[in-house]
Parts: sequence; structure tokens; C-alpha cells
Amino acid sequence: MVLVGIDGLGWSLVDPMLAAGEMPHLAAILERGIAADLDTVEPVISPAVWSSIATGRSPDSHGIKGFMATRMQLRTPTIFDRLAGDGRRVGLYDYLVTWPPPALPDGFVVPGWMRRGPEIWPVDLWDRTGVGAYWVVYDRALTREEHVAEIRKELKRKPATFTALLEAWKPDVAAMIVYAVDRTGHRFWRDGWPDAGDEGLPTTAPREGSLMREVLRGLDAGLGEISAALQPEDVLLLASDHGFQAGEPRYVWAGRTRDHLRAGGLDETRDGFILVREWGVIVARVRPGPFDERDATLDRLAAFFESARGPDGKRLLDVQVLDGVERPADRRRSLWVRVRQRGFRLVARYVFGATFDEPAHGWVVARFDGDRMKAFWPDADVHIAGRKLRADELAAREDFDGQHDPTAVFVAAGGPIRARAERGRLSVLDVASLVAYLAGEPVPDDLEGTLPRDWIDPAWLEAHPPRSVPASQLPGLVPSEAAPAAAVGDPAMLERLRSLGYVE
Repeated sequence: MVLVGIDGLGWSLVDPMLAAGEMPHLAAILERGIAADLDTVEPVISPAVWSSIATGRSPDSHGIKGFMATRMQLRTPTIFDRLAGDGRRVGLYDYLVTWPPPALPDGFVVPGWMRRGPEIWPVDLWDRTGVGAYWVVYDRALTREEHVAEIRKELKRKPATFTALLEAWKPDVAAMIVYAVDRTGHRFWRDGWPDAGDEGLPTTAPREGSLMREVLRGLDAGLGEISAALQPEDVLLLASDHGFQAGEPRYVWAGRTRDHLRAGGLDETRDGFILVREWGVIVARVRPGPFDERDATLDRLAAFFESARGPDGKRLLDVQVLDGVERPADRRRSLWVRVRQRGFRLVARYVFGATFDEPAHGWVVARFDGDRMKAFWPDADVHIAGRKLRADELAAREDFDGQHDPTAVFVAAGGPIRARAERGRLSVLDVASLVAYLAGEPVPDDLEGTLPRDWIDPAWLEAHPPRSVPASQLPGLVPSEAAPAAAVGDPAMLERLRSLGYVE
């Protein structure tokens, strides 16, 4: 059984393409299977929804509600963990909230883009698979041209890599997620529907020559490649976490200040700091070390960002300093500064999920004044560290024009799945029950969804009646030794989630 997750795919994207004959492989899958509108959960964000698909539980139950999450924060096992614990061979490829990777017996795990490190399971996975390593990476702000290149790369490499993993490891159950549709929807919506308004679902296929049309065709080719690698008795499941629709255009500023640090007399290695992110919010973390030395670095970094000025001499960045260590009595901040720091941390935690928990002497957080930058960008003269430069040399602007639609896509075909033309309706919470049943296992009684019995061939259902089992009786999965404990709250993760357009 193979689950192909397609982040951001909606029927409003698919149906016009099917009608135009542009997705023949998906049409063939639908011809022998069954489909449904898939109701999602709140919040409609990728880690929460994919975790609900994997666990059969709502975000309030499984605990994943933001992009800073790691597998260590899951409050309930996934159906993949449970199947692996009961002896099934399981493979997970680029699936979200799987870092640090669990040590699945005879299986494999390549964590999704929210990973905090390079760890995979097993460590020699790619050598044993005999294929070049590939997974989606969001480690910096990209230009629109770079996004296009990465989208095309995923559509070309991921299906081939996944089929190689299936061939080499022969899992009983495998799952992967494709991110190209979501990535395209956020950034290139108007490229596909240039005459559409700011709201509403599309009613036509994206225009010929648009990136979205290219992506949907590429997705279909990938589905054909994966489907061809399966046997008729194998089950293919397709699921998305949400759809897409037009949204009010917005933009995010991505700093280019790294290029100017040396001009300000700052060196990351020598001065003991790291520029964690520049996308949306600039974050610099000063590493722990000798107090006076690191405090001087903290002050110099704050002064560097405060030196960014427009043609009128006014600041372009709002700068906040956060202490990471207890300061000596004679160096304590004023009460007002300490209160302000605490307030900033609370906002960062509850609005953005950033907790600044990593070992640090302190942080400098700087945010562009969007209105002022818009007035000066791209070619007005601005200054930083005493240097004159163009505004577009200080910051890039990334535009977004698509937003989530809550209705997702679900398709099942092969094995005991019935062929039925009419489209049904399911919840993302039902998927885990279906996965358990199709894997030949009893359905845990703590799942919140229900098994869609009418999706199963009646003769098969009679010969294999669904069973339920108390979750407390299920065997556990041995804790992973593949990766260190997760450092929850790493502000660097915001770089990646903003690159997907989920957070402003």
C-alpha cells in the first residue's frame, strides 16, 4: 500500500485538467478506483493536517499545531509507527513531522522539509537503495527563478527516487509527500489565472504556458510512474491536506544583509555568532562564550542592523535584542528593557511558535519597515554600516498571491478498493483507519475517524471483516536512536516555513 501525499492539491485544480485530457494517468487511476472531497482540520496548515492523516486524531489530540513541531511533540503514535511496531515494513519519504527519524525495523525514513538536521534512517539508506539522495530542502530564501528550478527538480526526481526506494526496500506500507503544487500555488497563482479576482476557486484550467499547468502535468506524469511500479493487488492512495484558491496579494521582505556584515566589521566565525535567517524577520544568534566578548558582539550586531537607513536618514529596521544568559548584577538590563524582552518572547511564541530556547548569549531580531521599504525599493539609495547601496541590494521582495482552500482531495485504487464513479466525502481523520484495515491490521480504538466500509469490495469486506483493538494492547515502537533530541523552538525553522508562504 502506497500513500502519495500532494500538498495543496484541490479538485478545483484537477477537474478542469481532467476535462481537458491533461492528466491521463490520474484519470486512469480514477477509472479503477474511488474519489472523495476530503474535509480537513483546523488549523489548515501542512504539519497539523499531515499529522492528522498519519494519526487519525485532531490537532488538539496529536499536539501538532505549528511549523516548529518535531516528531518528539506528537502525543499519539502515527499509524505508521503502529504498523511498524506490529511487524509491518514501513517506508516514509519526505513526510512531515518525522524528524528525528524513528528506527523503523527493516524500513526507512527520510524526514520532510521541517527536519532540524540531516539524519535519516537507516544512516546508509541511499547507499543501500542505489540511487542518488534527494529530498526537498528549504534552507534559505530563494528568488522566483530558483523556486521554479526547485519545483521542476522535485517533479522530476521525487517519483523516480520513491520508486527506487519501493523497489529496494519492498515496504508493506509506504508514504511520501510532494510539495510542488503548494509551492506553486502560493507564489504563481496569478501566473495561472491572470484575469481572476482576488478571491474564489478557479473554474478553468490554468492558462497554457503557466507554471501551475506545467506542475499539474508533471504531477500526473509522476503519478503514472509510481502507479506503473505497483501490482494490481497493491493499493494506491492519493491525499492532499488542502486545496488552493486566489488570495489577496501580499509580499514578504527577505534581507540581503549577510552580504554586508564584513563591511560592518562582523565575522560569524571570529565573532561567535550565526545569521540564522533573513526571510521576513532577520535573526542573528550569538553563541555562548566569554560574557564581555559575546556581549560586545551582541551590541555590534544591534548597531549594524540599526544602521540601515533610508534616503531620509530614518531607520529601515526595527531591532530587538534578547538576552540568552543571566547577566551579572552590575550589567543587568533596566526593568523596562526586561519587560519588553519578555513581551517580545511571548508574542514570538504564541504568534510564530518561536521560543528562542537554543543555547545562546543572546539574539538580535530585526524586521523591515514594510511601508518604507516599499517606497524605496528597488532602486533608491539606502545605507547600512556606512555604505551606500540600492534598496534591492539590502532586501529582496517575494510576492504571494494564492491561499489555502479547506477542501482537499482523496483517491483510492487497487486491491480491494471498489471502482465507483460518484465522488464521496471523507475526513482526513478517516485515512488512518483505512490504512490500518488495508494493511490487514485491526483498527485502533483511539482513532477519531471511521472506516469507509463502502469503499471496500463487498466480497472482500465479508471475507475480511474489520476488527477493532484497544490501543493499549498494541505493541510499541522502539525509540529511535537515529537522531538527537529535537531542539524545539529553533527560530531558523521560520526561514523554511516562510519560504512556503505559511507565515507572514
